[in-house]
Formats: sequence, structure tokens, C-alpha cells
Amino acid sequence: MTGAVRPTPLLAVLVLAAVQFTIILDETAIALLAPSVGRDLDLGDQARHLLVTPFAASFVVMLPVAVFALRRVDPSRALPWVAGAFALSAVAGALAPTTTSLVVARSAQGATAATTTICVLAALHLATMGSPSRTRDFAVFSTVSGAGSITALLVAGPLAAISWRWCFWAVAIAVVACTVAWRAVSSAVPDQRIEPAAKRTPIVRRDWQAYATVVAANAVLAASVITVSFALQQDHGWSPIAAGLGFGPLNVAAAVGAVLVARWSAGPASARNLLIAGFFALVLGCSALAATPVDPAVLIAATVPIGFGIGVAFPLANDRALSGPGRRALQRAAELGVAQQTGLAVGAGVAAAHSGFALAALACVVTVGVLSAGAVAAATVGRARS
Repeated sequence: MTGAVRPTPLLAVLVLAAVQFTIILDETAIALLAPSVGRDLDLGDQARHLLVTPFAASFVVMLPVAVFALRRVDPSRALPWVAGAFALSAVAGALAPTTTSLVVARSAQGATAATTTICVLAALHLATMGSPSRTRDFAVFSTVSGAGSITALLVAGPLAAISWRWCFWAVAIAVVACTVAWRAVSSAVPDQRIEPAAKRTPIVRRDWQAYATVVAANAVLAASVITVSFALQQDHGWSPIAAGLGFGPLNVAAAVGAVLVARWSAGPASARNLLIAGFFALVLGCSALAATPVDPAVLIAATVPIGFGIGVAFPLANDRALSGPGRRALQRAAELGVAQQTGLAVGAGVAAAHSGFALAALACVVTVGVLSAGAVAAATVGRARS
């Protein structure tokens, strides 16, 4: 029927998720390779800092620059070019002969990863705008892309046994493959050129709540995954591959949460209730880890509610953050990227403290945020009914 709204092609959503999956895998796996990089380049304990900090700093700094540079282009058409630049920066990391060249390559990766992330999120938002399958699409995207941080444990171990440089090569090859796939499927996505606005779109209160949700969810995820990964490997002698397999229940729980979002978040009230339930699951898992259990089975069991909470929170929070007023998709994608990186940095800091108290404090902060959001929502509904 002419004029009917069609669902977004699922294959296009999967390819976008695969691109973001590769970026997350790169950001996570490189930190796990720090010991072998340190031995190869004689860096010692500075390896982790030199690999992570340049990437994160360039990522955040590049976000507003990328928004300005890409404000008049279709993100779907820009994606292959920026993803190709990210692949080239990964190749530079694989070929880096010195510490300086490796730091420069990591900085280039952070900058190109930020630009690619903006295009991915903006393309996803514009492609699903008005689509009846939008909620499903965001759930699929969050589940697939979010698995990158867990899969890194499985990928980094076998590749590090050969050489840490193979991780860079694997990332470059994966991004090129995703770029080729996107060129093949993007023709099914409507052309959505960004419309320039006369002034910057203001961020309303509900947008700040969405960004705060993204920060909190990423903080709990990063703190929990890093804490459990180090506990399993350092305290219990698990290999990176075994630790990665240990996160299988988390991935399954995340998929279950995403399925619930896709099926039962038909209206604002049900979406809000699901989001609150997801955050209480995050708090439950984070609180369990704060008790610093010694049994690996208990550690893995604690990741199950965290996985469920992530599966629920990510698609709902990302959808709301990208669906603000106006059509400034690139601007909102950059703001969402800042929120994600801020949350990951907070979570990494909590994990670095190696303290059950720090995890408990994070759980308390998230609890207060959930209760406050619930109180505001209840008051809003009450005023509307009266």
C-alpha cells in the first residue's frame, strides 16, 4: 500500500550493531593486552595507561568536532568513509614500531571511533524514525553491540598468544567487512539528509534523565565486568578465554531483557516500569559483587541480574536520548556518546579502586537515581490526572 510505514530492514540494524560491536571490542580488548604490549615495548605498568587514555581522550574531544563537520551530510553515506578511517588507524596500531607511534595510533583510533559512533547512532535513529519496529531495532542493536565488551575476552586471549598486534589487524579486517556489508544493505534504508537548524536544539529535562540513565548503566556494566574479569583471572587463575565463557549467562540475561523490551514496551508507562525494573536488577547485581565473594560461581551468578538490567536499560535509554525534539540527530548522537564514555570511565575508576565499598557506593547512587526518577514520574502522572 502506498505511503505505508515499513519496518526497518533487520539486516541494516545488524550491520550497524556490528560496526559498534567492533569499536567496543577494540576499546575493551586492548586494555586486556596491556601486559604483552608492555613486555614487547618495555613499558611495564604504563602500558594500560598508554593504551587506554589516548583513545578515551581523543574520543571525547572529537565528538563536538565531528558533529560540526558532519552536520549537513547523510550519516548513512558518511559511515563507510569514517569507518574506513577507523580501520586505517587500527592498521597503524598493528604496524606501530615504537611507543610513540602506538600512542599516536591509539589517539587516531579514538578520534575515528568517535566519528564512526556518531554516524552509527545517527543512522540508526534516522533509519528507524517512525518505524513500527523501532523498539525491536534498538533492542537488537543494544544486545549485539553491547556484547563487544564480553567478546573481547574471548578474542584477545587466542590472538595475544600469537601477538598483540593481531588484535589490531582483526579489528581492521572486521571494520572493513562491516563497511562492505553496509554498502550492500544501506540501499534499503531511506535517504535521511540532516536538516540544518537555525540554532542549537535545547536539551530538555527528559533528555538529561535519559543521558543520566546511560551514564549509570555503562558505569555499572564497566565496573562489574572489569571486577569479575580480574577476580576470575587473577584470584582464581582463569584464562581470558575461560573468563569470557564465564560471561555467557550475562549475555543470555541481556538477550532476555532485550526481548522483553521489544515485546512489552508498547507505551510510556510500560517502558518506564521496565526501565525501573532493569535498574533495580543492576543494583542487585552490583550489590552482590560488593560483598566480594570468593566463589567463582557466585561471581558469575551476580552478573545475571546485571545482564538483564543492561538488556532492558540500553535500548530504552538510547531510544529516548536519540528521540529528543527536532532532527539534530548528529548532535544527540554525540551527546549520547559522551554519556556512554563518561559512564565507562566512572565504572573503570570504581573497578580500579578494587574495593567492595566503591561498588556498594555505586549501587547506592544508582538506587537513589532510580527512586528519584520514579518519584518524578509518579508526580507527573498525578498532575496529569488531576
